[in-house]
Amino acid sequence: MKKLHNTLIWLVITAAFIGPGTVTTALSAGARYDYALLWTLLLAVFTCFVLQEGAARIQIAGGHSLGSALRAYFHGKKNILPIALTAAILLGCAAYEAGNMLGAVAGLKLAFPVSGRQAITLLTLLAGGLLAANRFGFITNFLATLIGIMGLSLIVIAFTLDHPGGQLADGLFLPVVPTGAEILVLGLIGTTVVPYNLFLGSRLAFDQEIRNMRTGIAIATVTGGLITAGLILIGAQISAPFTFEKAVDALNIIVGSWGGAVFSFGLFAAGFTSAITAPWAAAITYKTTVAPQHEKRSYFMVWFGVLLTGFVFGVSGVQPVPMIILAQAANGMILPFLSFAILLLSNNKILMKNHANGLSANIAMLAVMWITTTLGLLSFVRAVYRISGSGAAISFALLTAIELTALVISVATGIYVHRYRFRNSKKN
Repeated sequence: MKKLHNTLIWLVITAAFIGPGTVTTALSAGARYDYALLWTLLLAVFTCFVLQEGAARIQIAGGHSLGSALRAYFHGKKNILPIALTAAILLGCAAYEAGNMLGAVAGLKLAFPVSGRQAITLLTLLAGGLLAANRFGFITNFLATLIGIMGLSLIVIAFTLDHPGGQLADGLFLPVVPTGAEILVLGLIGTTVVPYNLFLGSRLAFDQEIRNMRTGIAIATVTGGLITAGLILIGAQISAPFTFEKAVDALNIIVGSWGGAVFSFGLFAAGFTSAITAPWAAAITYKTTVAPQHEKRSYFMVWFGVLLTGFVFGVSGVQPVPMIILAQAANGMILPFLSFAILLLSNNKILMKNHANGLSANIAMLAVMWITTTLGLLSFVRAVYRISGSGAAISFALLTAIELTALVISVATGIYVHRYRFRNSKKN
């Protein structure tokens, strides 16, 4: 039973990245391009698994959480790298918290005639109560159960619908980017590979065995991929432009009223679980990376601040657009740095002992470096476009230049790791 629990507890990672943003992005992808973007989920699941496994292995083999490992091995003069990474993650969690709350309320409103402000107040109190209790086991069990029910329900709906097999296979195994779909491709991968999940996952790995950890992360990432795929399949039944109301109406017609009800619950669960995991992960990141000496106080202050930010913006109905743009760019750009840090840490034999990276793990992590560096550069370009007010799509030439730049960076990183693999080990 303990092994089963230690495996299923990783569904918290699924709960963290399946939020209203994922629901909206996946449904929009299906509504606009049918099944053409399913292949991005294979890339997203692979990237998510490699990074989560690396962060968790550092905890299990090295006895360091990802935050404390960054603080110990990338300290510099004033812990600049850990502080910068933590600041970007806290900004992202705070910026997205209002969206999480509003997504949960949108799910409730689809099923019940509730007041938005009253619902946000109630959900904030529930989330705050769970976090204030500080009972790690109860929170993880609650989140894993809720996301399990939600995920299974949405997957059942998705595969109840009729889908042309040929188009499904083409969408899954032929990587094509339709004209104008670049942002959705970025969104589908970016909503799966979430920086704060790496710190949350490192905490989940405490007192686990590597085999169970890998099984649990595989289950969590594949489950998240299946849920997102199911949302794309549901979206393919909706005419663009997508709205939540259209999704409910279409499901009520195609599969019956239970389909719309399950979708409403799924949207609520996605928002509420993310509204808990965002402040929770922010607090874990801060206390392990920046302020371990004030663990209890910093834990409370950070999760409370993130939750309060979401409540204020949610109740006011004002979306913090500039903050969200900055957070998207910052979180996208820190992924390559986290990938680089995890790659170096997992090659440090003093830290990792007998569980340092082998050749296959290094190849996988370098492939992930290329993916995350591409995402980071695209996030930066997208933020510049939005701040400048440009509505232009990212051109094929610019996209190719970004991918080649990311490839050069990844190859250079591989050479660095090969030549200096044990340098940090000797220093420490």
